[in-house]
Amino acid sequence: MDQGTTRYQVFRGKIAIITGAASGLGQGFAIEIGKAGGTVIAADINMEGAARTVASITAAGGKAEAHLLDVRDSAAVTSLVDATVARHGRIDYIFNNAGIATLGMTEEIPIANWDEIIDINLKGVVYGTSAAYKHMVRQGSGHIVNTASLAGLVPSPLLAPYSTVKFAVVGLSDSLRVEAQPKGVTVTALCPGFIESGIYGAARTIGDFNEQILRENIPWIVPLDKGVHQLLDGVVRKRRIVTLPLYAHVMIWLYKIVPGLAIKLSGRLAARQMQTAAERAGHKK
Repeated sequence: MDQGTTRYQVFRGKIAIITGAASGLGQGFAIEIGKAGGTVIAADINMEGAARTVASITAAGGKAEAHLLDVRDSAAVTSLVDATVARHGRIDYIFNNAGIATLGMTEEIPIANWDEIIDINLKGVVYGTSAAYKHMVRQGSGHIVNTASLAGLVPSPLLAPYSTVKFAVVGLSDSLRVEAQPKGVTVTALCPGFIESGIYGAARTIGDFNEQILRENIPWIVPLDKGVHQLLDGVVRKRRIVTLPLYAHVMIWLYKIVPGLAIKLSGRLAARQMQTAAERAGHKK
């Protein structure tokens, strides 16, 4: 048994559905749970990526299945959850992790981008939560893990659509956690700061904003493997909210205790990004 297996032995023999499992955090969660002896249902709209995740797990001696899934399709999400329970007899974990990001000035963001991020980042989480929770209540056990963000706990200018849906995911997770506890079901919201997950590289960027501008102004990006391990550690401990790194904890505390200061700091960060974007745009002209 390797260190990863020992660290996450709670997953041994468990059935876990993970959406967005083709890359980033979802892939990391899937591989660690598979290495620990869990059976992983790796679901993603990117079937090739999901298959690569499964190949990594099976090569290490684990059990995994790849499934094509668009989390915007409620019937497809429910079908996958129901089929998993029918095949394996239960569902122990669901990681509602699939998501996208949108970066830009709010007045420049088309309504189509709002619709897209609401459908994927919020409705997709609702669909997965609803489908899995019914089975978990019948079982009297289970753990729902919803990927939110630090942007779901503190103001995040230039990420307004992303922050909107992540605040909603935290609200869903907290509300259901209270309701679910007497029924033996745990709910956790993952609220990390910036992680090297690839989500911002694939972000829908509007106007002059891009991933490079974000990177130049956010010096605290956490390596993917470290992020995966710290978030899973929180899941193992059945935490309500799991966040990292240190600055994320500081920002959350400030927003609760001195909200004006937290808003001012967020504004300064946004101003730096806007200045960088304006300078880049000026050089292009």
